Amino acid sequence: MKNSSINFHQGLAMVEFTILLPLMLLVLLATMELGRAFYTYTSLEKSTRDSARYLSGAIVKGSTGTYTLLQTDIDNASNLAVYGTISGGTDPRLPSMATSQVSITLNNNHVLIEIIYPYQPALAQIPDLLNQGAISLNFNMTSSYSMRVL
Repeated sequence: MKNSSINFHQGLAMVEFTILLPLMLLVLLATMELGRAFYTYTSLEKSTRDSARYLSGAIVKGSTGTYTLLQTDIDNASNLAVYGTISGGTDPRLPSMATSQVSITLNNNHVLIEIIYPYQPALAQIPDLLNQGAISLNFNMTSSYSMRVL
């Protein structure tokens, strides 16, 4: 009698584990994806801030108090935001990031840098069981930074 009771409890533990395993994996993967999204967003914020800081200093050089954006300054700031250097490069800071996603404007004495980055989670689509298609999980991360030209 005692031996069959032990086997029953071992079988019950295995059934409980089988039921809870998918839920535990879902929580683990969601936590990992949230951490990845947070890392991507902080990298995007750093790129935007560095670019705005560079541009606010570059506009001042050689000016007489009236600030204008030169195309070379815009290109350098875009390269800094995407590649980490003003000379450009081939390896962007974030996957599939491009200089075309960087928007730069000058309003009076404030420079505004905005980057719209298409974020793609590791699991890019989930099946839509009702419509026999797929639901995309991709979304745009937007980072903007405004800095006064000194």
